[in-house]
Amino acid sequence: MRSITFLVLAFLLMTVPACKKDSDRRIKKFHRQEVGHSARDILSDKDYKSISVEIIFMSGFRPTDQAIENLKQLITSTCNKPDGIRLVFKEITAQGKTSYSIDDVKTLENNHREEFTYKKDLAVCFLFLDGPSNENQGSSMVLGHAYYNTSMVIYEKSLQDNSGGFGEPELYKLETTVMNHEFGHILGLVNLGSAMYNLHQDAAHGSHCDNSNCLMHWEVETGSIFSNLVGNSPIPVFDQNCLRDLHENGGK
Repeated sequence: MRSITFLVLAFLLMTVPACKKDSDRRIKKFHRQEVGHSARDILSDKDYKSISVEIIFMSGFRPTDQAIENLKQLITSTCNKPDGIRLVFKEITAQGKTSYSIDDVKTLENNHREEFTYKKDLAVCFLFLDGPSNENQGSSMVLGHAYYNTSMVIYEKSLQDNSGGFGEPELYKLETTVMNHEFGHILGLVNLGSAMYNLHQDAAHGSHCDNSNCLMHWEVETGSIFSNLVGNSPIPVFDQNCLRDLHENGGK
């Protein structure tokens, strides 16, 4: 009897870690899909009742409180999450790199992300970096990027370097615009997972809106947006076509 008990215990000790590893792999696989793949999950309350937003930032490059509040308001106004929104902050060491590729970004997320979708809570992740994108060319600048179904990167140093000075926008306005734009992409805009109710995709600029005043216009995630946010200029919002797409895909 003792030998049988010992064998059963030994089997359990060997299999539990293996099951946990398999579970971890499945959870992470959920977050390695194409941008827009989870749009309906994020928008509707059918399978997920709450949302956790993990904000990973390098030391000295935390987004402003106002921009974070504006992001929360956007999520509240578009996503059906009756159990609420949870914000999780994680500071990591600044890397000091001259630029970051998307592969660099994915490695950082893999090393530092801790919040993953679990039961009725869906998790998304923002990374805020201490350097620019390696896709920048001259005056052409990439400010943010949605690269997985729940993952976004913001090149915070580029935002800080181009805000707060004479003729430049306030930092929180620039952050809000870029953060909300990238979140719009994981909501499936434009035509990435939230189907268009009316045709409004800018074919020349990929998954962006053809309305130059809309938050999902292509200029928003590039340096072209700087002059549009100066002074009393308002922060862009989703236009009626984008809002209709979100509503038809399970959003408010």
